[in-house]
Amino acid sequence: MKVADYILKITPYEGGKPIEELQRELGLKDVIKLASNENPLGPSKKVIDIICKTAELVNLYPDGNMYYLSQKLANNLGIGEKNLIFGNGSDEIIELLYKAFATNENDEILYCYPTFIEYRIIGMAFNKKIIELPLKNYAYDIDNLISHINNNTRIIFINTPNNPTGTLTTYDDILRIINKATKDTLIVIDEAYYEYAKSSSDYKELLDLYKNENVIILRTFSKVYALAGLRVGYGIASEFIVQTLNRVRPPFNVDIIAQAAAIAALDDKEHLKKTIQTNEEGKKYLYEQFNKLGLFYVSTYANFILFSTPKDAQTIYENLLKEGVIVRSMKPYGYNNFLRVTIGTQKENEIFIEKLKKVLNV
Repeated sequence: MKVADYILKITPYEGGKPIEELQRELGLKDVIKLASNENPLGPSKKVIDIICKTAELVNLYPDGNMYYLSQKLANNLGIGEKNLIFGNGSDEIIELLYKAFATNENDEILYCYPTFIEYRIIGMAFNKKIIELPLKNYAYDIDNLISHINNNTRIIFINTPNNPTGTLTTYDDILRIINKATKDTLIVIDEAYYEYAKSSSDYKELLDLYKNENVIILRTFSKVYALAGLRVGYGIASEFIVQTLNRVRPPFNVDIIAQAAAIAALDDKEHLKKTIQTNEEGKKYLYEQFNKLGLFYVSTYANFILFSTPKDAQTIYENLLKEGVIVRSMKPYGYNNFLRVTIGTQKENEIFIEKLKKVLNV
């Protein structure tokens, strides 16, 4: 069958290697995965309990308007329910943004790279012109990005903290971008790691920026709330943007178990607090170990750390797999000498360092 050339140019997204896959390939029993920035504590007991109860209802369609989830989240954020859009992960919302707002032949999509690679993949699927600018000091190069904004710039993606580097784009710099862009340019502030970032004294809350008519803030339940397997993302935006996205949003796109689990996750403040505390402690431990090993790393505002190795990073990555430790190779992102490790539990962090020392022969 005939397939458009621009589709054939897409390299499919490749996530972190699943634990089961590595166990099958190498016959390993004990494997830890620190590759996909998942919550190492897993979901809270409240979430697990509600999942079990809701399982009895899966013969029914979910609430397509997500009434109770919208109400709970809006109250938590202090915004209106009509300012929320939900997706099957924030990835789906990104796709909806392309579908609803990037509709002209000359539309350009602008962001700095390396960053979340779905901006590129989805953009290519819609045959859009992708403008990728290099990071500066592992962070968004705001001056360069602003210099590339023009009348054809349709969507600007700002990933903060940026994946895979963990760096922040400041409130003031985002304001500069908003002020330079036209009213027809959509500014997408992707805060998938928001809860981790806001625990830092350096972070300035971005929530009020959604009041700009051309801004949407994306967040997710996949990371700090440990619901990556259930796929619940959301956007905060003006009623106009939300109404527009709802016109192209598939019905029942967030399933009945996912909605119930997200509500329960919001209710468990103690689990959220424990997750952030575990991350901060793990971050401190890994910084100390990297310093002892003389390894360069980028200070992070998220739950992962980008670090370099003195030897070929891809080889280190493959040797760590043989030791039962899954991290993320940065070769696909053009960072050939870097790996990214998710901050795990203390035990997982210690195993990672032990195996890293072994493969580095130190």
